[in-house]
Amino acid sequence: MPDQGIEAYAAYLPAYVLTDNRLDAGGPPRTGGPSRGVAAYDEDVVTMAAEALRHLTAAGGPLLLATTTAPYEAKTAAGIVHEALGLDPGVSAVDLRGHRSGATALDLVLRAGALAAAADVRTTRPGAPDELGQGDAAAAFAGGGARAAALLGRAGHTTEILERWRLPGERHDRVWDERFTAEILAAAGVDAARRALAEASLDAVDHVVVSSSNPRAAAALRKALRGAGQDAALERATGFTGAAHPGLLLAATLDDAEPGQTILLLSATEGADAFVFRVGDGIREARTGPPVREQLAARQQLGYGRYLRWRGLLDVQGPARPAAPAPAAPPMHRRAGWKYRLEGSQCGACGRVTTPPTRVCAACGINASESRIGATAAQRDAGIAGAGEAKVSLRDRTARVVSVTRDHLTTMPEPEVAVVIADVDGGGRLSVYATDVPPGDVTVGMAMTPVFRRLWTTDAIHNYFWKLRPAPLTEGQ
Repeated sequence: MPDQGIEAYAAYLPAYVLTDNRLDAGGPPRTGGPSRGVAAYDEDVVTMAAEALRHLTAAGGPLLLATTTAPYEAKTAAGIVHEALGLDPGVSAVDLRGHRSGATALDLVLRAGALAAAADVRTTRPGAPDELGQGDAAAAFAGGGARAAALLGRAGHTTEILERWRLPGERHDRVWDERFTAEILAAAGVDAARRALAEASLDAVDHVVVSSSNPRAAAALRKALRGAGQDAALERATGFTGAAHPGLLLAATLDDAEPGQTILLLSATEGADAFVFRVGDGIREARTGPPVREQLAARQQLGYGRYLRWRGLLDVQGPARPAAPAPAAPPMHRRAGWKYRLEGSQCGACGRVTTPPTRVCAACGINASESRIGATAAQRDAGIAGAGEAKVSLRDRTARVVSVTRDHLTTMPEPEVAVVIADVDGGGRLSVYATDVPPGDVTVGMAMTPVFRRLWTTDAIHNYFWKLRPAPLTEGQ
């Protein structure tokens, strides 16, 4: 048991927050109520999982994607994430589905050293009572060590209950009266928590974290387990994020926990899953992205009408422009390095990077097969030409905007978008869309970083590629 644990972790919150879902714009804005994180129109569970996982490394186990809102029914969404991360083909990619899948993914991280992400984009019918109680987020964990936390105890409790469900082809969850299901889930949660604590030989812990698809059950479990309520405060700011919620609450707790402290994580949905952890000495180095609190503070307010357009819940007239063409399978496969991993080709003769990748260097005109012949003695001595053409990924580099165009005839659910040309630090040039920033705020010289997003969907095919968003102030601004 001591060898099982979390080696590294990350959480991803979208850049937008919705705090008011009134259709009537009159009156003062709501304050102090619940809010929900909102994935942008170009985000889904694939892109959020890729963002959460992009700095984590596999420990030999499979790549898992847990969600209730996968972009495809029959196709494995985890395979797209696998390609975007550039993982070894020998690493398997597996989808996990259902509200309990987030806890299952965490269990496999602990037991099998898996690399896992849980992500969800939650929607309800406009004006539904829990519309602001649902939210979008992702969390990721890597096993194979216990730098972040060691597992002390684990217990589960399965209960077949009709609580939240959705039929194939439906967009929104159906929910049974929570007064009926709360008592059942609370009983399952208490049972799982007590058995996990007994396995860990503990009577109490420093942090109690409760995730449940039923708000009444969550409140009852926090009271029964004497939780301090920080998890409830975070949920009020993000909404219940489906399969991602246990991982998101755990990541936020690990952000603030001290080495040696203990954590009880309880997920109560379709039964219960309980985990008891001891925080590791390497907790500060185990987080691979910004802390949850920092991401909360950086979110942008989103209007309700804009949110409805993004989700396709408000049918508005678009531009008189044909839909973007659907991508085809053969070129997507041939250009996977560029499309999914943002790889350019580095010339073996002059060292310049060409984007998109090509066998002929755009700088010196030498074919990759001729790079040994065209190299100077100094280059050969330095080993530049010895490898011929090399592939280099630009996804973790900063790019500087050299030109901006504002497109007012976009087929995206926005009145305009910014298209930028940017030079990448270290070589390469990108011509891509900007995202997570108002088009008018994009300026020449702005530092931006690549982010994996969905461009559009045509003929039932999702077209993924990279965009640029403003770089954090610590990354060159």
